[in-house]
Amino acid sequence: MIILISSKITQSNIQASLGKAEYSYFFLLKEFMPALQQIAEVISVESADQVDSLYQQYRAAGEQVFFISVSPPQQTPIDLECPTICLFAWEFDNVPDEPWEGEPRNDWRYVLQGIAGAIACSRESADAVRKAMGNSYPVTAIPAPVWSRFQALMPEGGWTPCRPGRSIEFTGHVIDSPLLGLSADGLVQHMPRPQAPLLVAAAKSDHRRVGRTRALYHAWREALSNRPSAVARREKPAAPAHSELGAQALHACRIELSGVVFTSVLNPRDGRKNWIDIVTAFCWAFSETSDATLILKMTHHDLEHYRIPLLTLLSRLAPFKCRVLVLHGFLDDQQYRQLIEISDFYVNASTCEGLCLPLMEFLASGKPALAPRHTAMLDYVDEQMAYVVKTSVEPSCWAHDPCGIFRTRKYRLNWQSLMEGYRHCHQIAGGDLARYQQMSQHAWHQLREFSDTPVVAQQVQDFLQGLGSGSEQRLAGAQA
Repeated sequence: MIILISSKITQSNIQASLGKAEYSYFFLLKEFMPALQQIAEVISVESADQVDSLYQQYRAAGEQVFFISVSPPQQTPIDLECPTICLFAWEFDNVPDEPWEGEPRNDWRYVLQGIAGAIACSRESADAVRKAMGNSYPVTAIPAPVWSRFQALMPEGGWTPCRPGRSIEFTGHVIDSPLLGLSADGLVQHMPRPQAPLLVAAAKSDHRRVGRTRALYHAWREALSNRPSAVARREKPAAPAHSELGAQALHACRIELSGVVFTSVLNPRDGRKNWIDIVTAFCWAFSETSDATLILKMTHHDLEHYRIPLLTLLSRLAPFKCRVLVLHGFLDDQQYRQLIEISDFYVNASTCEGLCLPLMEFLASGKPALAPRHTAMLDYVDEQMAYVVKTSVEPSCWAHDPCGIFRTRKYRLNWQSLMEGYRHCHQIAGGDLARYQQMSQHAWHQLREFSDTPVVAQQVQDFLQGLGSGSEQRLAGAQA
């Protein structure tokens, strides 16, 4: 069997693509490769234009050939001769069914009926496809096979929390809260405040044209737009110096850790990740606790996208005794493993997930979690490996829908539950070694059953063999 495979993001452009649309599909392809290589010869293609010529070449040699597009359906080609499978992660319980902006591919039904089948990364997203296409549509739910790559990190018997002497070497920007001199006073001391006479004069002068209330509003908006933080965002200032960030930018450094370490890996541009809640609940839970550290590994190419909001947030929360450590930069495989090793808990506070590779990778390494149970996380998170954060359903829109209409749902985080979860996990790590190691070992075993490479390889092979010639007959019928 021959599997042709491609993704829009490749090794050559991943660092510049961090935080951009669909950047995570690079990591999804990377995780699936070992499983695919167990069942077939895998050939990476840079463009869909190469697929059909390779398909004809290998078919002439008697090989069975499939093309797997690791991308959302709207970016999956539908006009290929080669049987095409879309491998995607999706975080909602229904799929886009309207061709907005005049593009029929934005209606996923149009794409799905033109390809051989789909591999979704969660049961919920596979069910969403069936709801749109019918129960007979060839779709399956298969997770990324992460366990084999990370299982060796866990020592025999499980991890010991709060280990002394932990450190991580990192090259990039580091924001370390104890070094910042945080104070809420710094937020307002230079803030221009519109004077009452100015506002009244503006209201009187514009009274006939727009009315007093609207004139006051315009004056207020102008004052806000000229405040330092707004000007800084518009002017895109250079990266701050050592004194402002608390670490030398783009220089290798060694970071020492102690106490209970919570870690989250996220894109700060992704509103689903609730990174502000992660920070505020942590600082509130441990405002008087010095042996608690939160590491945020930000996966974004531009520090300035979130630097000012982050520093403002930390200043508003100050004073607090806990430590917030933000890492900005690309981690190679060894550095990422170091990050896992020095952590005691992984934190997820998302409103919805299509898979959450970092959470799976930490669990596969035997690290317990603080996370909700919904969407893709329903497939592998349970109370024996995690403190489960409470959530409730609320209306939402599809992430790439330009109309922003509420057509689906997401899960609103219970902030109080997250804050209490931090304290609960801290108590376990600091005083209940047996419980912590039970959680650690359960996470490791659960992820082995769920996402070991041979398990995933067999699932993919069964699905592809089930498609076989039936996909060509189905596509021929759809085109007719």
